[in-house]
Amino acid sequence: MIAQIADDKAMIRARRGAMPSIDSGACDEDWDQDLADDLIGSSLLVGLTYVDSEGVLLSREQVFGIVETVDAQTGIVIRTRDEGEPFTVAPLLEAIEVGEPGLYQLADQDRIVENPDFTALFTVTKPRRN
Repeated sequence: MIAQIADDKAMIRARRGAMPSIDSGACDEDWDQDLADDLIGSSLLVGLTYVDSEGVLLSREQVFGIVETVDAQTGIVIRTRDEGEPFTVAPLLEAIEVGEPGLYQLADQDRIVENPDFTALFTVTKPRRN
């Protein structure tokens, strides 16, 4: 079975490299330190859907790698196979799920990921410019 992740579950901001601190009281009250600890050293497949402020699809991206750090303020840092810049996503642990066994075709590559430990789906909304 080959699955392709694409749909969204939560709105976040993500980018390559470091991510600025996130000011969110929700992160503190919903923070699951046990899950954060379990993520470190585990494989994580992240599907990102980028939309404009009206919800129109701009692009999709998938990132796969090993979780290096998880922090409620600075995010989840993933080291990808290409050993380039680490990829950081917001620390929204409620978007993390245990990976379903199977093969996952990365949409923008010929690479297939087998049995990731965890998966996450996010929508990144481009801010409206006035």
